Amino acid sequence: MTKEAVNRFARLIAASKSAVQIAFAWLDEGLEFERTTQAFVGTLFLIRGARNFNAVQILCEAGYAVEAQTMLRTMVEDVVTLSYISTKPEKLAEAWLTFENPRLAQSLELLAKAHGQNIPEGNERPRFARWTRLSLFQMAEKADRVTPGIAEYLDFVYPVLSDRAHGNTSSSTSYARTYADGTIEALYKPSPAQADITLSNAITIVLTTAERAQALGVTIDLTPLEAAEREIYAACGLAAGLPPVAGE
Repeated sequence: MTKEAVNRFARLIAASKSAVQIAFAWLDEGLEFERTTQAFVGTLFLIRGARNFNAVQILCEAGYAVEAQTMLRTMVEDVVTLSYISTKPEKLAEAWLTFENPRLAQSLELLAKAHGQNIPEGNERPRFARWTRLSLFQMAEKADRVTPGIAEYLDFVYPVLSDRAHGNTSSSTSYARTYADGTIEALYKPSPAQADITLSNAITIVLTTAERAQALGVTIDLTPLEAAEREIYAACGLAAGLPPVAGE
């Protein structure tokens, strides 16, 4: 890396750490879980968003931005879900919070499997269960009226992030590089590559999550995180606005 690239990476990581501290500061101050169902749900997603964002930052700093993009995919799914919930806050927050997934194995089942034992008859779980009948893309379409642009963003970014998560052929360029003479280089060592694109997407997603949580009744000041977003974009050499797709 050139000295300029090293300095740019250092600025990006410093700005990202600052953004994480802002998100955690909201939680340190104490949030009111119990006021309304929708505020409670908004707080849960805010906590999850802050933790995931911190995990993405740690991975990027360590040189594993490509791996962080699987976490980024989860953050995208969460912001779509929360945006959809905020289209009908009372009804959908209640539906999300009270849903019990019958597909999940219970602790005794897990222990039985771990010890090679058979699951008792009658414990067969349904093959499919979801808190809403809508797909992620259908939720995004409905959520677009409260979070403008989210459906287009999902359609643009989600296939790329899914490639990372599933290890599809098209993501192979992240792990090997071929040269004109036929040699192949294994890309397994930590690298700052794609940290900028990953963190610029992550900060926008966590800010959008916070905006939706605020709309659901969570009392937070978004101003510091908005400033952090601008700082991260500046460190990446990007103008404020929708970030480009991770990996592109």
